[in-house]
Amino acid sequence: MSTTSSTASDGSATGRLIELLRALADPTRLRIVRLLEGSSQLPGSARSGVRGENGHGGDHGGLSVGELADILKLPQSTVSRHLKTLLDVGVVNARREGTSAFYRLLQESAEAQALLAMTRETLLHDPAARNDETRLQAVLRRREAEHNSADSFFGKHAPQWDQIRTQWFGDRFHLEGLLALLSPAWTVVDVGTGTGFMLPLIAPHVKQVIAVDPSQAMLRGARKRVAELGLTNVDIRQGKAERLPMENQTADVVLLTLVLAYTEEPAEVLAEARRVLRPGGVALVMDLQPHGVELFREKLNHRWMGFGREQMVGWMERAGFSGMHWFGLAAEVGRAKEAGSAGLPVPDLFAVRGVAARDGEVAGRGKRF
Repeated sequence: MSTTSSTASDGSATGRLIELLRALADPTRLRIVRLLEGSSQLPGSARSGVRGENGHGGDHGGLSVGELADILKLPQSTVSRHLKTLLDVGVVNARREGTSAFYRLLQESAEAQALLAMTRETLLHDPAARNDETRLQAVLRRREAEHNSADSFFGKHAPQWDQIRTQWFGDRFHLEGLLALLSPAWTVVDVGTGTGFMLPLIAPHVKQVIAVDPSQAMLRGARKRVAELGLTNVDIRQGKAERLPMENQTADVVLLTLVLAYTEEPAEVLAEARRVLRPGGVALVMDLQPHGVELFREKLNHRWMGFGREQMVGWMERAGFSGMHWFGLAAEVGRAKEAGSAGLPVPDLFAVRGVAARDGEVAGRGKRF
């Protein structure tokens, strides 16, 4: 006996095989293995989802001790004892969800795969195993029904879900997360960067940000922000939107955020954006739609009282952009409330995206606006 024990624990292939044979040399454990394999393959398991609140689920399949006990018609203590044996030899693993543990079959070694294939073939026509499979399917259907019912966690909280998510994670995390769609190989130009408000959002996701503004006072604020946040890939340059301090075709994205309303000739600014963009690069303009709030001209130094869709798209076409996509941005509640205290209407914003036409491509082709 001592010789056998030593062989089984010496870590050799022979010892590993003996451990597996001992673990599987029990009809109940064979049935458990068969059920765990089926839990990841039968319809319903992949859709069950992780739902710790219900005590059910698992994106990777698996069954709880209680579910196995229901299927096998055995006490939970007996099932737990057999699972412990299978855990010890690495045939299964346990994944905890809330207060429950879900067991999943592992098939990592060649020995285990061979033995499990033999188990599968042996139990294929076994009456007890066939009854187990029928009850397994019932468990999986019940699990899915509970998940979809009004009594499930998401069934109960669906009406308040937006509020719950905002309470925990805020109302901007998803927008900031979408910035990860930017390519890490891109060079982005932030025209009219001001004090660099956009820089912390963009810089972590791209190769380089070139921040341009004509005002030294604004650029001092941008440099301070960049230094405090350690944004080492931001290059701050003084320059006008009509004459960007950059070589031709060196940028992948040009951002013009609330810039055009301050310029004398927006069409020239768009042409300059096209000059510095590589073919296929993108210009994104965000600005005000047409409005009549004189405060923007009198106090904020706007030269233009907003821009219409046809006007913007026409300028971009003539500048050498194609595939324009325009969408309106409605006034936010907080912004409307603040302006409303002064008795003023709140101008709506817009965003329009255009692609720098490639060599030989006709600008304006493929309109989407």
